[in-house]
Amino acid sequence: MSTHQLELPALHSNDPLGFLAALGVLELASAALDQAVRLSWRGLAVPAVLHTEQPLTLDELAELLVGFLPGEPDKEPLPAAPGILGLPRHTGPGAPNDALRMPVEQAHRLLRDFATAERLGNDPRARWFAALVNQLCVTPAKKAKDEPQQEQQDVSGQTSLVRPEGPVWYTESTPLFAASGQMTLANNWVKAAEQCRRDVAHVRAALTGWIRVPDYTGANLDHRSTGDAAMSGDGKSSQRGVPGATWLALHAFAAFRLTGDTMTSGTTAWDTSADLPALIWPIWTSPLTRTGITALLEHPLVRGANLARSAESLTNLGLVGICLATRTKLSNSYGPFEPGQVIWP
Repeated sequence: MSTHQLELPALHSNDPLGFLAALGVLELASAALDQAVRLSWRGLAVPAVLHTEQPLTLDELAELLVGFLPGEPDKEPLPAAPGILGLPRHTGPGAPNDALRMPVEQAHRLLRDFATAERLGNDPRARWFAALVNQLCVTPAKKAKDEPQQEQQDVSGQTSLVRPEGPVWYTESTPLFAASGQMTLANNWVKAAEQCRRDVAHVRAALTGWIRVPDYTGANLDHRSTGDAAMSGDGKSSQRGVPGATWLALHAFAAFRLTGDTMTSGTTAWDTSADLPALIWPIWTSPLTRTGITALLEHPLVRGANLARSAESLTNLGLVGICLATRTKLSNSYGPFEPGQVIWP
């Protein structure tokens, strides 16, 4: 079957935000066109290519993507999988400020419900929920202070101390998102969508030439969103994020399956062997669907200890390169990704 190719000039393979935004385009285009849309790259440090069964221009693609913008971002930030990012935050003592970090029992129930809906009606929420809520890594509620044990009387009238209940264990979210301060995944999705809703030109610009917006943080996905004081006109540091590319990149999270060892949250493209965690991703030139890309992201050779020794096998997988972007470190949290670097060949 012949396919039509559409180059996405602003989404480059060696850039973490560009790579994630391209996967986000594939995610939404596949849902909009209801066909086996595929993605490839021209090579290293060059643009992505979208492959479709029907001819598609950049304007037509941008229009399709705009159709996924939420009408009221603060109420439903993710129309592609409604009801997940709008979940209420758990309000128990010591609960995290992020609604996606919920009691693990609640997460189990929700995933069962979403999985049932998927079996019965091809509902997409189970896949999205599993990509955003990590049930393989849990942390206890924060303990503000020691609370005195309560007293109770038994049937004989004698007083005894009641053992405090055990802690509530909360899920983690995806490590692809680095929360700092009061940031949550949901409110960063809201902010990106609000910027794009305010000016839909941001969506097309994400594909063709990025528009940076003053005082927009960019969800910690792009090192260039943190403006250096030496580079600004007034000598002050400022945020200059790219809302269109960021909004698309957040949709890429659905392609990454979460992993964990109960104490550490990860994904199959996440590396924690160095001092700072890093995203490692492959670059391929053959058109791949979402399923094929997820399989490639998970391939053990992509994160092998000696890539040079595996060069022939990596080439046989259809790869032309592997890139890495390390997280920066802020005072109390992780920050944006560093610039992408080619680690193979």
